[in-house]
Amino acid sequence: MCDLAKTLPLLIGRLLDRETKLKRGRFREETMTDIFTGALAAFAGPELVIQYPDEAVTGGDLDLRFWHVAAGHELQLRIQAKRLSAARNAKKAVNIAHRSYHELLHKPPRAAKFQFETLLDAPAPWVPLYMFYNHQSAVDDRFFASAGPAVSGVNLAFAADIAKELTAKLKAAKATPKSVKHHKRLSYLRKNLFGLEAILCPSGDWGGAGVPSPDLVFASLLGRWEVSGKGNGRTKDEQDAMRIRSDPSRVSPEGAPGRRISDGPSIRVDHTLKRPAVTFISGRTGDNRTPVITEPSKG
Repeated sequence: MCDLAKTLPLLIGRLLDRETKLKRGRFREETMTDIFTGALAAFAGPELVIQYPDEAVTGGDLDLRFWHVAAGHELQLRIQAKRLSAARNAKKAVNIAHRSYHELLHKPPRAAKFQFETLLDAPAPWVPLYMFYNHQSAVDDRFFASAGPAVSGVNLAFAADIAKELTAKLKAAKATPKSVKHHKRLSYLRKNLFGLEAILCPSGDWGGAGVPSPDLVFASLLGRWEVSGKGNGRTKDEQDAMRIRSDPSRVSPEGAPGRRISDGPSIRVDHTLKRPAVTFISGRTGDNRTPVITEPSKG
């Protein structure tokens, strides 16, 4: 799992670079998210279950659930994916400092809210995160060699931090006089980024499991939350909200509908889901609290 946290960003970054060879179009967020879940499929089994909806209706969105059966703890992450703009537009090359996530201010047709607002409104105990897909050529550019969070083929960020930047951009556009804020640019949002290892390879005792426990992932995220908050003027209420919302000790799979994974194959279709869901199962027990996971059907 820790090796995957290192190699997957490189794979995705290089793949994005190759889209210049496509005769038409570009790689969409859904493609990169499919690669992400496909890479996790190599670990599918008793400790990792992947559930797919009939048809995803939320683009590159993804749910990750970390469940420790013995402790009854669970941490739930709701992820929205966005990819970096291409190195060239229809007319010319784009300055590396101007490369941005164009779709961050996407508003679905007939929707009352921007997509980032909907993500931020994910009900507790979901912790909303962004997953940013970046070209390897951008990652390797000397522009990002300066001190600061590492830019990678796959970066994460707290939705609350990104929403704050986007809200400021929208307010500036409506103000009198108007001003343009470049809050969708990678160069600007870099301060909010952290690596995939935060959730796939957190430090601590894994207890012999092949996947991290919710407590370890929570501690990893909380540490990054506090670090990123130092430069963002995060209020005490915001700090407390993160603890209350995501602390695994406050959440139990029992008594909450749809949380416990049923017996069945490690890769399956769930007609009730709106987006793919990956469940990391640690702390397995020898009783009926732990689901019986079988190999996926090959038929």
